[in-house]
Amino acid sequence: MLTKADKWLISALLLFATAGIGLNMYYLSGASGQEKHMVISVNGQIVKTIPLRPGYSGEFRIGGDSHFNVVEYKDGHVHMKEADCPDQICVQSGWINTPPQQIVCLPYRVVVKITADSSADIDDIVR
Repeated sequence: MLTKADKWLISALLLFATAGIGLNMYYLSGASGQEKHMVISVNGQIVKTIPLRPGYSGEFRIGGDSHFNVVEYKDGHVHMKEADCPDQICVQSGWINTPPQQIVCLPYRVVVKITADSSADIDDIVR
């Protein structure tokens, strides 16, 4: 049987947990006003930097007829649309939209990373 104090304690803990999750989602979603960019690098050299804004979309192709990657960006989200690497891990990694998330294609040494003008004060992101 729960006492009145137990119910207050459970309510307070649920309130603090919900507030923490809500604040975390607010800052991770970019609602803090920071400008986000997609940085594409090959072999450690930056090839292209594209600002990510709502309403903007496009594709960027890296490579030639063979050994290529196609990066698609749409409404502040990025994913590897197409690649001819054997394992296709970069294509299967899905959409990213929060700094410092990144997509890596190891066979062709392509890194697509989301960056922001200001630090998001996040040490690590775990999925």
